[in-house]
Amino acid sequence: MMTLILARHRPSTRRRPITLIALVAMLQWPCIGQAQSGSAGMASLPIATSFGFETVRLPQGEHMGLAGGTLLFDIGSDWAVGPAVYGAASGRRGGLFVGGVELQHRWQLADSVSLAAGLFAGGGGGAAAPVGGGLMLRPAVTLWKDLGPTLQAGLSWSSVRFPSGQIASQQVGLALAWRGEFGYFTDADTGSNSAAAWGASTGLGFDRIAATATSYRFADGSARHIGLAGARAERRSSTDGLAWGLEAAAAAKGDATGYMEILGSGAYSVAPLPSWRVGVRLGAGLAGGGAVPTGGGLIGKAAATMAWSPAPGWTLGGEFGMVRGVRSPLRAREAQVWLGIDLEPGFDGRRSSPGTVVRTEWVAALQHVVRVERRDGTRQPLDTIGLKLNRYLDEHFYLSGQAHSAYAGGAGAYSVGLFGAGVATSPRSSWRLGAEALVGAAGGGGVATSGGAITQGLVWASWSPSRLGEWRAGLGATRPLRGGGASPIVELSWSHAFGMAGR
Repeated sequence: MMTLILARHRPSTRRRPITLIALVAMLQWPCIGQAQSGSAGMASLPIATSFGFETVRLPQGEHMGLAGGTLLFDIGSDWAVGPAVYGAASGRRGGLFVGGVELQHRWQLADSVSLAAGLFAGGGGGAAAPVGGGLMLRPAVTLWKDLGPTLQAGLSWSSVRFPSGQIASQQVGLALAWRGEFGYFTDADTGSNSAAAWGASTGLGFDRIAATATSYRFADGSARHIGLAGARAERRSSTDGLAWGLEAAAAAKGDATGYMEILGSGAYSVAPLPSWRVGVRLGAGLAGGGAVPTGGGLIGKAAATMAWSPAPGWTLGGEFGMVRGVRSPLRAREAQVWLGIDLEPGFDGRRSSPGTVVRTEWVAALQHVVRVERRDGTRQPLDTIGLKLNRYLDEHFYLSGQAHSAYAGGAGAYSVGLFGAGVATSPRSSWRLGAEALVGAAGGGGVATSGGAITQGLVWASWSPSRLGEWRAGLGATRPLRGGGASPIVELSWSHAFGMAGR
């Protein structure tokens, strides 16, 4: 019934936050669904990762290829929920990105055929697309056919709508999905006994995360160069030295405020010396914004890599390579440095040692920026929907990676990526206090961010109705790193904790 109501009625500005709060709250459901038992103290949830492509019709007959990726957690009774992101992949709107939450229900029609009905709600925009405030609704129906024990192919019908903008399109698309397991430890307390007994990667299987700083120097004779801030998550394969991953970055320096990229990558390296590796990395994905000429949005990368592990669990790396647009004039040289931390023992090439359970939190958040400076000199409010990933170093300190996109306030293309650290009182209490300090990149939607680099500080208080989940309310402020006034922030979020394998 909720899907029908949202599809048939044009939501008012007052009702949009209510709709998104309801979807954010659904992210708590993985802890309610029936987990499949593993070893003692361990459990797993079925997950499905899907990728799709469809062609959306824009005003004046323009067509845009829209690619999407969704990670769904099984919450029981054939329902699933999780984060999703969509981005322009063809046409001339490279740089359009929308992030949010999807809720889906499945019916088994035959032994190898199923039908899924879902609703996505999120915020974003870019590339001067007529998205209004940025809220996107996408009800969809997909017919799935099993191709094997874990792989599925699908044919979808969807309706893409930006209620406060000018995009309203119905289309057919294609999709692929992989089924897997989200392994976790039922005790999320930092420092619990060894996690090595699981025998496989916990969580989504990523073994290392890294903060990246990248410079692009364009090869068009303009001597233009920009700086990007971002993050990468990597997973080992069964072949020594071979890994694949996902990475995202946004402009933080130069004249490309609003540029953003999301890529998949593969890397191979060898170790000529202990704790020292050299290799290559290839990547491809979606990018655009900030007057960077990416055309429809597809780009590719190739780079030589070098990495050194100065201490167990930590890796410092550098890369030098090239960036090319697919069917666009983008040509640039890339230089990158990165600092990585192992999520599980052994990724740095050192001798693996028994690990411990570390607390990891997934946080779905709604933020209201009370007043933010626009490029026309006015100061107006805006609202964002976001996802945070917090990983605790001990009982009180944690690292945090965050992504937020506007869904209301007339800033539909505004997006934020942040990385930093936080401190919190003991998770064993039903009431907690915390604070976090973050830096990152933001831009788009006519918001003045002075080159893209921003800082954000937040204090929060929480109440926990269950041991692993809690409601949070926060107050803080964000401001451009290089000049500009502070913008107050009010946040409402839901946090769910898992125990993951760590050092």
